[in-house]
Amino acid sequence: MFKISFYLPTEIIFRVGAVDELERKAKELGKKALIVTGRSSTKKTGLLQRVVDLLKKAGVESFVFDKIVPNPISDHVDEAAEIVRKEKIDFIIGLGGGSPIDSAKAISITAPNEGKFWDYVPVGGGKIPEKSIPVVAIPTTHGTGTEADPFAVITNPQTKEKVGIGYRNTFPVLSLVDPEVMKTLPKDQTAYTSMDAFYHAIEAFLNVNANPYSDVLALDAMKRIVTYLPVAYENGEDMEARTNLAWASTEAGITETLTGVIANHALEHGLSGFYPEITHGLGLCITGPYLFEYIFDHAYERLAIVGREVFGVYETDDRKAGRLAIKKLRDFQEMFGLNKRLSELGVKKEDIPKMAETGYRILNGVVVVTPGNLTAKDMEEIFNRCY
Repeated sequence: MFKISFYLPTEIIFRVGAVDELERKAKELGKKALIVTGRSSTKKTGLLQRVVDLLKKAGVESFVFDKIVPNPISDHVDEAAEIVRKEKIDFIIGLGGGSPIDSAKAISITAPNEGKFWDYVPVGGGKIPEKSIPVVAIPTTHGTGTEADPFAVITNPQTKEKVGIGYRNTFPVLSLVDPEVMKTLPKDQTAYTSMDAFYHAIEAFLNVNANPYSDVLALDAMKRIVTYLPVAYENGEDMEARTNLAWASTEAGITETLTGVIANHALEHGLSGFYPEITHGLGLCITGPYLFEYIFDHAYERLAIVGREVFGVYETDDRKAGRLAIKKLRDFQEMFGLNKRLSELGVKKEDIPKMAETGYRILNGVVVVTPGNLTAKDMEEIFNRCY
């Protein structure tokens, strides 16, 4: 029997032009906002200035923190939290991909509480943040789903621990999902972020706690990505494709809230914690098929459904259909050059045991909901197969 229990307090406005809703909604949140963004893309596209102007029309003073990097770090979270305290910020806007939005969530629980962000990480200080500052998410990529979940992934550059946190008060209060702002995504980011969403969906589908609600969203997200990623990859201006990929990302984010991911994310966090230059979506594509092969005896029936429903596999035998699903996934990833080996990316083989141990330890919560009762040694073996 299945059980369903979830909490999703975020107001999500999904449509072309949703960013314009900021002027109306900001008035409800306060008089001072911190905009958390990356170093260049939202400036180049003009989106940052557009957000500043919308806030000004709403009578909201804005401050910009633009140091966020891919695979964001705790040092920047702590630095921005000091700005929030000093300027008495009322709400925080995460503007950009998953890194700025995750950082905004992390800042939101660090600033109003004592200490630094790592004090509120299970493998750090282990404290539970009692207070938080409202977060508005404005995603510019269709991948992370962070606009629809409470999770934030931050790396401690000193320990190389890439940790995901999530509390009831780290959900965005508002998410403005506007496919139009995603059309400037370059080809590589279009592929990386879409496959990030794909893995959120397929991992939720394979999770031992999967339920009918998360299954519907997960399968739909995967089908949209398989259908529309090739279109957007070739023509980034195609708004039908961008809209479908944006919705796939959001609904895959909801599946994370309903069910959650599995050990593929622990593997990737172990990998990019040590090698932060490896993009999250690419890392998931490298490790994912090898994980699915490793746990095949425990997951083939669910993989068979993915094969039939997502990739159009015509095979009645579940084991054969499951094998074909993994093959079709690899074939799909090959269209975008995502079937890399760890050795190609400069990963040192001697780092693998520590990567496996770190990923297993810091994200044990997603390992234990993976079919097959994986150990740190199993994860090490999967890394070796990826090498």
